[in-house]
Amino acid sequence: MGSYIFLFSGAIHAFFVWVVSHIPFVSGDFLANITQGFFGVIVFYELMIISSVLFVGIVADGIVDRINVKYYHLEKRGFGTFLGSMAKALKSNILFIILFIILIPTMFIPFLNIFIHLLLWSIMIKEPMFYDSLAFYATKEEFEQIKKNNKFKIWLISFGSSALFLLPVIGVFLYVLQLIIFTHFNLQNLRKLENV
Repeated sequence: MGSYIFLFSGAIHAFFVWVVSHIPFVSGDFLANITQGFFGVIVFYELMIISSVLFVGIVADGIVDRINVKYYHLEKRGFGTFLGSMAKALKSNILFIILFIILIPTMFIPFLNIFIHLLLWSIMIKEPMFYDSLAFYATKEEFEQIKKNNKFKIWLISFGSSALFLLPVIGVFLYVLQLIIFTHFNLQNLRKLENV
């Protein structure tokens, strides 16, 4: 990810100089360097999070299987596929990037910026995590029923676990923990549904 930023650093710097040159009474190069550094850190961190989501999508099946074998012993009869998992992750990442770009001005409003970031991260993880932790074990009907019956709880889990992203080191490895939380929540609900 860092290599992409390095490869395009000249173009990125030229863009910032061009933007800053349109601000009256401001020297272009100096402010462009500061702005580029500030946004570079933010963008790099966001790219790390996005790549973590995609990585967990690849290894999710194995993690969910281990949790099921150890705690739930459910039959694997779901409709989920690896391509479905990647599609969910890609869709959420694209939505995240679009909303992130639109909401860049909120980065400068104290406290609101934290809430906006948590909301964006929640939007990015909610659908992929829910899918990865349930779709391989539940039928399509069970999947939709669990989703419908637990809308508020799913948002609460997404938002609450996203708060851990604010911790600098833990944030990078958080997706595995989030997947574990979602898996326990979903497989418990699936077991209750099957026992009814």
